[in-house]
Amino acid sequence: MQLSNSLYDRLKWFVLIFLPAFAVLAAGIGDIYYWSFVEQFVSVVNLVAVFLGTILQISNINYRNGGGTHGVTTA
Repeated sequence: MQLSNSLYDRLKWFVLIFLPAFAVLAAGIGDIYYWSFVEQFVSVVNLVAVFLGTILQISNINYRNGGGTHGVTTA
């Protein structure tokens, strides 16, 4: 599956900026209001962020190694 640059950039922002910030927000609010299972929820959000970050990095490496050019060569 090939991602457009725009989609890749949006996913990268979501994984690198939004998910970690959301995890911190959830942890802080959960501690203030004594929510049960907040630690488990934050752990799940962080695990998803790491998983998606790994997938995006693999996609980036494949693209830079020629997987995204589809046979197009430059002079």
